[in-house]
Amino acid sequence: MSISPGSDEERLLLGKWIKMGNNLIVATFPFGDSLIDPKVKRDEETAKRAEEYVQFDHESAEKLPHLKGKFRYALETYFRDTWGATLPTDEELKKIDG
Repeated sequence: MSISPGSDEERLLLGKWIKMGNNLIVATFPFGDSLIDPKVKRDEETAKRAEEYVQFDHESAEKLPHLKGKFRYALETYFRDTWGATLPTDEELKKIDG
């Protein structure tokens, strides 16, 4: 199921993707193509966050095919240009987490 460009659903999903990728090495891959580099050493908590991010990245790209393949900087710019600089709050993100 694709999500429409410019929709609130897109804002929430992309905002969550941006938040989840903060401070993770995997965030250097294009949207939908993230993977875990086995050469990068991570503590247990960071490794778990990285695995969750990679899974979310792949799932999100299926829902936002119009953004697949774009790099983080381009997606952050798109987000800021479309909805402003403020990312969704954790409370708002509960909407998509069920």
